Amino acid sequence: MPSIPIELPSDLMSFVDQSAKQGGFSSASEYIVALVAAANKKHGEIEEALLAGIASGPAEPWTDDEWRAIRERVESRSVN
Repeated sequence: MPSIPIELPSDLMSFVDQSAKQGGFSSASEYIVALVAAANKKHGEIEEALLAGIASGPAEPWTDDEWRAIRERVESRSVN
């Protein structure tokens, strides 16, 4: 397997080591590989969503009721 040497500041290395242990990874390298794989998967999901949006046809303006519903959802999430 090809490798990439990286240097991390000590605070980030501590974070990686701690996260690897808590996540059940056998090493920091294994943890970083999992992070990159997860980012790659997420990138693919975003790309698929964007392509689906493009394929869905031309955009239509939202109504005042749709904007109001969005605003209410956002406001309800910000209230603890």
